[in-house]
Amino acid sequence: MTEWRSSTWGEEISLEYGKALRGYGNATGEVQVYGTNGPVGWTDEPLAPGPGVILGRKGAYRGVHFSPQPFFVIDTAYYVVPKTELDMRWLYFAMIYHKLGEIDDGSPIPSTTRSAVYHRELKVPHISEQRAIAAVLGSLDDKIELNRRMNETLEAMARALFKSWFVDFDPVLAKMEGRETGLVAEVAALFPHFLDADSQHNLPAGWRYVPLAEVTAELRRGIPPKYIEQGGVCVVNQRCVRGRKVSFDESRRHNAEQRAIDGRELEEGDILINSTGVGTLGRVGQIWTLTEPSVADSHITIVRARDGISKLYLGQNLSSRETEIEALGEGSTGQTELNRKRLGELPILVPPGPVLDAFDEFAEPVIRRMAANDEESRTLASLRDLLLPKLISGELHIGNAECLVGELGA
Repeated sequence: MTEWRSSTWGEEISLEYGKALRGYGNATGEVQVYGTNGPVGWTDEPLAPGPGVILGRKGAYRGVHFSPQPFFVIDTAYYVVPKTELDMRWLYFAMIYHKLGEIDDGSPIPSTTRSAVYHRELKVPHISEQRAIAAVLGSLDDKIELNRRMNETLEAMARALFKSWFVDFDPVLAKMEGRETGLVAEVAALFPHFLDADSQHNLPAGWRYVPLAEVTAELRRGIPPKYIEQGGVCVVNQRCVRGRKVSFDESRRHNAEQRAIDGRELEEGDILINSTGVGTLGRVGQIWTLTEPSVADSHITIVRARDGISKLYLGQNLSSRETEIEALGEGSTGQTELNRKRLGELPILVPPGPVLDAFDEFAEPVIRRMAANDEESRTLASLRDLLLPKLISGELHIGNAECLVGELGA
């Protein structure tokens, strides 16, 4: 720590205002646009070169963000211009450590002012150590980002297969037109050669619609939890249901001694639907990894497939119909709730069991790979969060951190 110099943020950086920009939310340019909470859209021309750091300026949450490429910043955020020799990725981690995104000037609209940042003190290591610290922490972030992108690709594959088989009926139409289905013979043989024109919905022959309640073993709300700070049982809430999956990052803890959970535990494959409020009503996620006993709170509806119905198929079906499920909500603005009876009447297409088995054979390895990637990312994020304050403060020597990261293969 003796080689680290004492300084202030005002001596090290300048916070430059972003600029107003129209149409970024719907644009298709190659330059990422950042606002106070992170990426918000695209444009064609950058405002600042990459790599760079963005600091939120206005709003309840003002985060710190890193862009490896040239970027644009709108007027709710700053971009950072260094005044000394600084590694930009080290600077990003240092700003997180010093909580610059949490500085509040006390105005009615939460804001971070430049004067409030500039006078704060920090210790700055030599540029070579900055780069080493950035390399260690950055390798963890890079692997997490790689997992995220890989999961986007895998999820798109699962969605595409579901749509092809169960929405567009591609294998059936190919047979009707005398084309190859693109499937191995054993799987292709599972699909009929025609659509049943006599059926109400022009479905593949032998396929039918039934109410959701008929294909579920569980269709119920979660419990009203008795929250505690530590111990107890994991409670999944509405914030945990996002992006077609269930994340436990924002889960809470329930005191099972005050309210028993017998028979209310979640299972792998359960589908969770946000069932109250505005904005998140109808959002669907599916659990594929459980590391401890868990329950859902009363703002969530649990859907569990009955025997003979593919959990994965039902999850893909419901997650592709979030808008339709949201429309089942009842009540006034701000008090809208998902009606369980109406949800139970939602029509579900049920193909023959062998078709569902074939879908599982293709899609389940994809979902399992996604779950493994998520679990690895959680481990890496925990290690990053442990190392970041120790490395940025100088408490931990960079060589020891490199050993820890190397052991994980990150």
